[in-house]
Amino acid sequence: MTRYPPIPPEDMSWEQKRVVRAVSERRKPSVSSKGGVSGPFVPLVYVPGILDRLQYLGEYCRFNTSFSAKLRELAIIITARHVAAQLEFHVHAMEAREFGLSQEVIDAIAEQREPQTMADDEALVYRFCTSLYAQGTVSDELFKEFEAAFGKAAAIDLVVTCGYYATLGMVLNVSQAEPPDFLKGFVSAFPVPND
Repeated sequence: MTRYPPIPPEDMSWEQKRVVRAVSERRKPSVSSKGGVSGPFVPLVYVPGILDRLQYLGEYCRFNTSFSAKLRELAIIITARHVAAQLEFHVHAMEAREFGLSQEVIDAIAEQREPQTMADDEALVYRFCTSLYAQGTVSDELFKEFEAAFGKAAAIDLVVTCGYYATLGMVLNVSQAEPPDFLKGFVSAFPVPND
């Protein structure tokens, strides 16, 4: 059971109502979401100032980074696996498949093993993200390789996207958020707690 049940509109503060309305208008539907306030955004209604600001960052991370949708979703599922966010992993694995990431890559990430059949750009994003999570940084050599392939700004795009989705994944975990109705009964790709 969720630790943060949805707040009925009549019990919301003026700021909560304002932010919920604004987020509902801005959050776009996708393969894995009906848009609006659902998933990790439900518990964030309890702190509308954070929800308001995070939603703007999320819009940037989802729609405006220098990465293709496939590479963005790859980074997100690596992040979701790192923070053991089962629902986030499930949702973004759906997106990743839609944008052309292979099931073999998705399964390998769920099993915490390096995928064997990645395209060069996928392998570079994979190495960058896994290094970031293992060491908290990337080596000079990896940074130079990444910069040559994607550009200097893309490294910041990737780091911030990982941070944003790590935040949402941890919110999902701590809040024990309920999946939206159309995802109820989903089967997790990995066990929790993380090993």
